[in-house]
Amino acid sequence: MVYTSTYRHTIVVDLLEYLGIVSNLETLRSAREDETRKPENTDKKECKPDYDIECGPNRSCSESSTDSDSSGSQIEKNDPFRVDWNGPSDPENPQNWPLLKKSLVVFQIMLLTCVTYMGSSIYTPGQEYIQEEFHVGHVVATLNLSLYVLGYGLGPIIFSPLSETARYGRLNLYMVTLFFFMIFQVGCATVHNIGGLIVMRFISGILCSPSLATGGGTVADIISPEMVPLVLGMWSAGAVAAPVLAPLLGAAMVDAKNWRFIFWLLMWLSAATFILLAFFFPETQHHNILYRRALKLRKETGDDRYYTEQDKLDREVDARTFLINTLYRPFKMIIKEPAILAFDLYIAVAYGCFYLFFEAFPIVFVGIYHFSLVEVGLAYMGFCVGCVLAYGLFGILNMRIIVPRFRNGTFTPEAFLIVAMCVCWCLPLSLFLFGWTARVHWILPVISEVFFVLAVFNIFQATFAYLATCYPKYVASVFAGNGFCRASFACAFPLFGRAMYDNLATKNYPVAWGSSLVGFLTLGLAIIPFILYKYGPSLRARSSYTEE
Repeated sequence: MVYTSTYRHTIVVDLLEYLGIVSNLETLRSAREDETRKPENTDKKECKPDYDIECGPNRSCSESSTDSDSSGSQIEKNDPFRVDWNGPSDPENPQNWPLLKKSLVVFQIMLLTCVTYMGSSIYTPGQEYIQEEFHVGHVVATLNLSLYVLGYGLGPIIFSPLSETARYGRLNLYMVTLFFFMIFQVGCATVHNIGGLIVMRFISGILCSPSLATGGGTVADIISPEMVPLVLGMWSAGAVAAPVLAPLLGAAMVDAKNWRFIFWLLMWLSAATFILLAFFFPETQHHNILYRRALKLRKETGDDRYYTEQDKLDREVDARTFLINTLYRPFKMIIKEPAILAFDLYIAVAYGCFYLFFEAFPIVFVGIYHFSLVEVGLAYMGFCVGCVLAYGLFGILNMRIIVPRFRNGTFTPEAFLIVAMCVCWCLPLSLFLFGWTARVHWILPVISEVFFVLAVFNIFQATFAYLATCYPKYVASVFAGNGFCRASFACAFPLFGRAMYDNLATKNYPVAWGSSLVGFLTLGLAIIPFILYKYGPSLRARSSYTEE
């Protein structure tokens, strides 16, 4: 069948193979042919770049395999039982998939990210009704937003390392967590106490994290290195747009039915996404595809000596080493590396400001302009416009600043900071504009959203690219620590946001001084890319974590 041969390693095809409805002999035959060709290709090593969330093409094959090479030197490259690609044009290698298949996979990972990511803010239009039904205050009700965000900051600490192992891969994590995410939405829709709702929202946040943590890795699995920045930027723009589209959908549900239908809608969106992915989303992680091939060879031949290099290396990592790498090293690097600490703080504050808007919008658009719930949802569309413009600006800056330096051999990691230096002024501008124009006309706060996304999107892209280039061997730890810092600030800001705005409000400017307070903070932090552009090389030279 065309479907089973094209979408091998999807959940549905795996099930059909397990039930014996579809034969996998073709896969096994191509894998065994590889064993006869291997001596011809022993000098060629498959170079698959490794990327994380919102990160560009910053880790070469030699960088990502440094640790593996040192511990894997005892593996015999000419071992006839070592399973590898069937030459450079192996059709099962995701880099060799047809363009249509790659496009469908990118669309699906964007859809998965959007559906799960919008779960954070889709709840906000129903918050007042939840407060009334459960007789709780604003801060307690806001925990449903804050703990969801904290959950998807904690999840990657465990899920990201698991997705890079040969045994688990990405598909299994995506599908298992999406299934339980869907189930927990049913619980949120039917719960009858605030404690249960808060707990289920926190667990839902953890379950939604794999797409955010490893979606960039999936893009890098299938897209050629020279195209990764553009595709990854598109995926990132979709991820940013999701939580700003969600309040409009949530408002429509509350307006049509009640707050519980917010979670029913999220459940049905998750179910539709799950079905689509089950049929058409294949495993993309290279090591896992080879591991599956080895398992099939063992089953067909009855010989358990077939193995993959990565699986053998994974088995040599004990639990203590795994825990150190995932739980201890990220925070150790934050403390010891000034560049990491500085950018983690900068990104965390910017991310916290984003979720602070969910507290400020009702004050401005309901309290001042008397918008309805749906109209407030439409007011978030300025962020969506900003996503489109920010992605275009990112492409221009990338082609004008980064690419020429790669071509003429003058590239250094600090080149990425030029992008951040070009847009950092937009972040404080957006906060001042939002706060002080609230009583003039409703379009001006909406315009401020555009400037906000222009700054945050490109600062995020530049920061992750810079850190990944500076610390290629420890990029997973760097991003795990950054994700935790981002989520912690985004969790905290909404909890004190309403009190801050109320206490600093004046009669004519209810959010001006609150927004200005955060604006002055971001104005001070804007100096970070300038300082690191000048002193970054000397800091890297003294670091024990960087590679020169």
